[in-house]
Amino acid sequence: MINKLLSISCFVVMFALLSGCAGISKGITQAFLEREKKDIRQCWITGRSFKGLDSLFKAQTTKDVSTKVPDQLKVLMVHGIGTHTPGYSRRLLDGLVREFGFKNMDETIKTLQLSHPKYPNNLGVLRVHRYMNLQRSREMLFYELTWDSIVEKEKQQLDFDNTIESSAKRVAFNHKMKQFINDTVPDALMYNTRFRKPIQMSVTQGLCWMLSESWDGLPNKQKRHCDINRSDLWSRIDDSNIAIISHSLGSRITLDALQEGVIRVSKNPAYQAVLNKLKRKPIYLYMLSNQLPLLQLGQPLPEIHEKTSSFCTPKNERYDERFFEKLQIVAISDPNDLFSYAVQPEFINRYVDSRLCPSVTNVLIQVANVSDILGFNAIARPRKAHTEYEADSRVLKMLVSGVGISHGHEEVKSRCEFIESIPDY
Repeated sequence: MINKLLSISCFVVMFALLSGCAGISKGITQAFLEREKKDIRQCWITGRSFKGLDSLFKAQTTKDVSTKVPDQLKVLMVHGIGTHTPGYSRRLLDGLVREFGFKNMDETIKTLQLSHPKYPNNLGVLRVHRYMNLQRSREMLFYELTWDSIVEKEKQQLDFDNTIESSAKRVAFNHKMKQFINDTVPDALMYNTRFRKPIQMSVTQGLCWMLSESWDGLPNKQKRHCDINRSDLWSRIDDSNIAIISHSLGSRITLDALQEGVIRVSKNPAYQAVLNKLKRKPIYLYMLSNQLPLLQLGQPLPEIHEKTSSFCTPKNERYDERFFEKLQIVAISDPNDLFSYAVQPEFINRYVDSRLCPSVTNVLIQVANVSDILGFNAIARPRKAHTEYEADSRVLKMLVSGVGISHGHEEVKSRCEFIESIPDY
């Protein structure tokens, strides 16, 4: 009888313990799921307020005053490390179209095979999309540059390391990581070799077509060279504001192409008319992840540095020597992105030519989901932190609406801390 009572008692205790454990387990699971549902990603913005793409649409000129032409914006996209094929920017383009509310598009996607006499081989592909609102009062030309083919053949030296034969000697996770390294790291390494100039020329050619031609004047399905010596190409340069969106290594390439290209042009008296137009033109560079500080290591200082106020203040005697009205840089980085770096004003002042009139705003934004397990540990996937900028609604709204005390989207204002700096020029 005593044994029976003990058995019943043990059963009751075990049942209570198991029920308690189940309750605790359920509570832990529920708490974890609730925390996962809650978006705890943070965002910090420091620097100057900046304009978004929405404020950059500009009225075009026309010889026929009775003909209405839409206000226009031109956007160039430059990719970074990793393998890219034409069409890679689809997610970003769709996001911008959605934010602008465009309802019409041109059926034709114009495609140019870029070339230059100095670089007879392939310089990449430029694809141009055209989107409009229902009233046809606004249009965006979106230029997608793919320069990846310039280094594609060289990267084939690593193909064997990506094969099934190699994977047989590695565990699966490490093989995936090795494939990722083989696909991305070589681009940054090769940019500082003989491929540097042709890659920059690819961006320069994209900018040339972007600045100089209207939609109707753009060739299609041709291999063409945009010749800066053709004065007629620059007749419409004042009709559109331009913005550049870059990702990863593309940020370094774009800044170098702007810097070195305009310096090369400035040394030729024949290009004075072009330079005079560029001096009145603001350039907007939105960098989604960047390696500016990393890839500056070992590189020489620009011809003129730490003298921005001398060239960019109207009352200064060297104001007419500037290259652009201004170069507004917005550095958007996920702090958990292993391939991105914050860009401080001191860096821009020292390592970007002062004649570009550069300024910078830093956006540190967690685009990769942060998994917080009951406050004990936090994890963000580095790869998603590098590739998910275009998928973040806050990033898209910053690109379209900008950031400022008196302007910007409410979602950004409510979810991002903004400390505005006071310009010193």
